[in-house]
Amino acid sequence: MMELPQPKLIQLEDNPPKGIITDFRRTRIDEYFRSRELSANSQRAYRRAFVRFSNWTDKAWHDIKHQDLDRYKEYLKSLELSAATICQELAALKSFFNWLTIKDYISKDPTLTLTKPKLKPPSPQELSEEEVESLFNAVALRGFHQVRDRALLRVLEHGLRASEVTALNIEDYDGKRLHVREAKRDSVGFVPLLSEARKVIDAYLAWRKTEGMALEDDLALFLSHSHKSRGQRLTYDGLYGIVKNLVEIAQLENCYPHRLRHTLATNLALKGMDSMLARRITRHKSEASYQRYSERGLDLKAEEQFWQLFDTN
Repeated sequence: MMELPQPKLIQLEDNPPKGIITDFRRTRIDEYFRSRELSANSQRAYRRAFVRFSNWTDKAWHDIKHQDLDRYKEYLKSLELSAATICQELAALKSFFNWLTIKDYISKDPTLTLTKPKLKPPSPQELSEEEVESLFNAVALRGFHQVRDRALLRVLEHGLRASEVTALNIEDYDGKRLHVREAKRDSVGFVPLLSEARKVIDAYLAWRKTEGMALEDDLALFLSHSHKSRGQRLTYDGLYGIVKNLVEIAQLENCYPHRLRHTLATNLALKGMDSMLARRITRHKSEASYQRYSERGLDLKAEEQFWQLFDTN
């Protein structure tokens, strides 16, 4: 078995201590991030990928060959990472080396022949009505935070991704719908809100006014309540922390914000909404990406009718 190279540790913090990094490769990485408009989530994922790859090899970027990338791919597999994680890390390297080529920092892109593992679309993981209800019941135990958290949960219930929720400004809510301006794969659009969601968002904004918080249009729709960032925009990690606490209170398992998006998409399919129209609500860009929910809706309908026909007990 080929012995894997020992890592040479480097750090890629946003503001590393002086003297920690002398590796010239870091200069190109910093320049790459300055030249690319990446979401906060993508930046985190790409930085993790670059750290792992830089720790795996100390070669200069112009010395990296396609054979190195093939060996690195095998190294990632040896770590028993998920196929999705491996795909994400290789995608980051592809983007970076393509940028190096375009900038003429290297003469040839070594990732051109690099293939990513094939991924099966994950099965929908919708929440049951009882699970959703338990999350909202848990909000009542959040004390000072409950007005915000109830509005936050209602917005997530309408299928927005966590990053989309934290990017919302007050002006993106017109009293009837939300305008998603920043979204994964540019899946922007408008999301109509049910009356309960509108009611709790209005209540949250009214509460903010009584608390003396500003309500200018260009301010964040959801604010942090933590001691370090109170009054600032709620972050992606902050949102996850809130949902994690609600999940613990509700005593649920394997529950995270994106499962509410799965729940909406599956319910739209279950209720027979035309997939082309449903995709306008969920902002899935292609029929193929929405197909898993259509299939899940059919499965649930088939099972329901099966019990109606044959369960006589």
